[in-house]
Amino acid sequence: MTIFINISHPAHVHFFRNIINRLQTNGHIVIIGTRNKEFTNRLCEYFNIQHYKLTNKGKGIVGLILELLTQQVKLFKIIRRHKIDMMLQIGGIFNAPVGWLCKIPTIAISDTENDKIGNKISFGLSRHILSPDCWDTVSGGNWRKQIKYPGYHELAYLSPRYYQRVDKKKTNIFLLRFVGWGAAHDIGEKYLTNQQKIELVNLLKTNGEVYISSEMDLPEEIKRYSFKLHPGKIHDFMKDCKMVIGESATMASEAACLGIPAIFISNTGRGYTTEQDQKYGLIKHYRLDQWDQILTSIKSWMTDEISEEWIRKHEKMLSDKIEVTDFFVDFITHYPQILRNLDFKKYKFLK
Repeated sequence: MTIFINISHPAHVHFFRNIINRLQTNGHIVIIGTRNKEFTNRLCEYFNIQHYKLTNKGKGIVGLILELLTQQVKLFKIIRRHKIDMMLQIGGIFNAPVGWLCKIPTIAISDTENDKIGNKISFGLSRHILSPDCWDTVSGGNWRKQIKYPGYHELAYLSPRYYQRVDKKKTNIFLLRFVGWGAAHDIGEKYLTNQQKIELVNLLKTNGEVYISSEMDLPEEIKRYSFKLHPGKIHDFMKDCKMVIGESATMASEAACLGIPAIFISNTGRGYTTEQDQKYGLIKHYRLDQWDQILTSIKSWMTDEISEEWIRKHEKMLSDKIEVTDFFVDFITHYPQILRNLDFKKYKFLK
């Protein structure tokens, strides 16, 4: 079987890397295309993932449309050259139009309900959509071909099989994450001001070491806290953190999957951040106009010894979820026959 995987964001490298390795080990041919967004290609090289470099990230609505068209032409050539049997992508917007045109089973993978334009294009043209079962139907809608599984994207690379929770921290390390707000689903979003970013650093540094991962240029006052490690080592670093704070839903969920407290700051949530907040209490999601509450929670969490509480929360979450990599490898390998008897119990975590 020849499978094409389109990787358009650094986080997608992490999601797919174990799946790619397992598929290749099982004898399948996996062709990877990438979008030059941030350090996506650097991550592929770090994890020895051979790939085609397809496009640079488009800027603004016009730039994103031109990028979409460019990808269609390049993907059509890849399909013809390699005789692709199946196409996968998180979001699916680049794969879906050309996959539909070439009558190739195209699977969109999504946990982002507020990507309205992208979802409308990709979901309507994809053969199936795979989403976590915490998908928010009010915000993201119901889709006829959508299959919902009990897991999170981040468990594909941060389950206990790959990362063991660190229950006793050697020191107080705090990780701040600021995003670039350049994706299609970010249009119209508001974000933290430079003054608020400085205030967060000044608060946290009173009780430990502060590191910043940022897609945007930082104000001069806090540039020295910028995270300097290779992006491929971010999770090795994160597992030792006491708390993660920032604008990234993905990084908040990564913290939850590692059993680390996280403060997620955004006016727009996700189904998975809502569940991790309201059902499991692993993260706390605040809007930007809740600034005083944000600071209150950070002050409480940064000084309290909360590891035992978070161990219980983390174990409760894992007991409800599955080994996401196992499920995706099975789904891809046995598609479409797997649709007749889809049993998630077989992918449950083993104690």
